[in-house]
Amino acid sequence: MENSSDRWLEIDIDAIKHNLEQVNSLLEEKVRLIAVIKADAYGHGAVETARILYQNGVDFFGVSFLEEAITLRRAGIRSSIMLFSPLINEQQVTEALTNYITITIASLYECILLDKISRRLNIKTTVHLKVDTGLGRFGLNHEEIIEVCQTLKDNPCIYIEGIYTHMAEAASHNPAYTQKQFTRFLSIIDKLKEAGYTIPVCHCANSAVFLNYPEMHLNAVRIGTLISGQLPVGKFNNNLDLIDPYKYKSRIISLRTLEKGSYLGYNRTERLKQQAQIAVIPVGYNHGLALQVANRPNGWGDFLKVLTKNILSFFQLFRFRLKVKINDCEYPVRGKVFMQMTLVEIPVEARVKIGDEVEVPVRKTLAARKLNRIYIKDGEPCKIEEQEKITYIVEEDS
Repeated sequence: MENSSDRWLEIDIDAIKHNLEQVNSLLEEKVRLIAVIKADAYGHGAVETARILYQNGVDFFGVSFLEEAITLRRAGIRSSIMLFSPLINEQQVTEALTNYITITIASLYECILLDKISRRLNIKTTVHLKVDTGLGRFGLNHEEIIEVCQTLKDNPCIYIEGIYTHMAEAASHNPAYTQKQFTRFLSIIDKLKEAGYTIPVCHCANSAVFLNYPEMHLNAVRIGTLISGQLPVGKFNNNLDLIDPYKYKSRIISLRTLEKGSYLGYNRTERLKQQAQIAVIPVGYNHGLALQVANRPNGWGDFLKVLTKNILSFFQLFRFRLKVKINDCEYPVRGKVFMQMTLVEIPVEARVKIGDEVEVPVRKTLAARKLNRIYIKDGEPCKIEEQEKITYIVEEDS
């Protein structure tokens, strides 16, 4: 494939469709799919991914931030778009209302703000109520949610379509806390019904809950990670055959043969044990290569796994080394990764040349959004058609 750039992304449309089919195979007909395409659809391109999913039956999307939702609207995405994070000022609420974004209410502050602005603008909107059952991020408690419903019940512009919560450790071996959160969530829904408020769409299942707790699917699920071709972190009874649609590509820009004993990289951290070809690729830690998530380990077991992996990598075991793929063969990265370049050791007998494509293990969420994305269908570049101009704004029956 001809491509003038030294760095680009290839996204496999067929893989995204396949992953969607896998998810749908575990969904009952009554359960609605909210396809989560936050963080630029996990690096796959939010607008293009929304179009692909829409063409394959998805009519409801979820994003974290308002700017993500507005980007989709400006690109012509007319399906329902749900915003997960709070809106904190009048300008944000106005922008969400005028673009028909499904808004999350997670506090009394947001409720009052939305009530005031929607009445003034006389714009109908759909909302979902966010309940905090134990994640500790944001959300209403059982007393606040009753107050929100009382505040909004006489507002003709607001339709409370949904209620949801987010689980803290659905991938854990111990289901006790997840079950506790689920019980709290159902209890709040029951209390709302007792108070005369029946909310039609109830959801608590992200990808991890979706896999581990089918009984918690309720009537909607929020799936992002699985559609992107990956399992959430943790262990699952996985019956899905997922395909990663993403490849970060580069090219060899320099190729030299160096003798045994030659030093490589800053601080001479590597020395060749035999004569080899050394390829240079224009990808470094500035592009996301060799960067790792640095969250605190989850207990001693997790800490020991991280420590063991680092030790094995230090001793140059091939399985634990950073590798790239050239012509379907894997070759190890040598020396310290530079800011914008990387050295790769290739046996002298291997047939490689300057300009050859290189598949590089850059995390999809770390790749620069300005990178050119090439969408592939049946192995060939493909243009993704815009969706037809149909609006999916759910309103309360009058």
